[in-house]
Amino acid sequence: MHGDSWYGNNDSMFFGGNGLSGWQYLIILGIIIIIVALIFLARSKNNNNGNQALNTLKDLYVKGGITEEEYLKRKNMIERQ
Repeated sequence: MHGDSWYGNNDSMFFGGNGLSGWQYLIILGIIIIIVALIFLARSKNNNNGNQALNTLKDLYVKGGITEEEYLKRKNMIERQ
């Protein structure tokens, strides 16, 4: 009876002598999924901003607002980011 804790025979709630329990794996998996989703959303947002900038630049070039040299210079700047 001595040595038994609320969580079983483990000394620690998380990394006890018997390893992780099922719900602890689920919590870790959930945290990993959230991190991956946040990274994916951040990259997708940056990609959309780049596409929008390129489309605006193309429109400006087609309408004669900038020269071909200026278009290529700005396009390279956008693609490097």
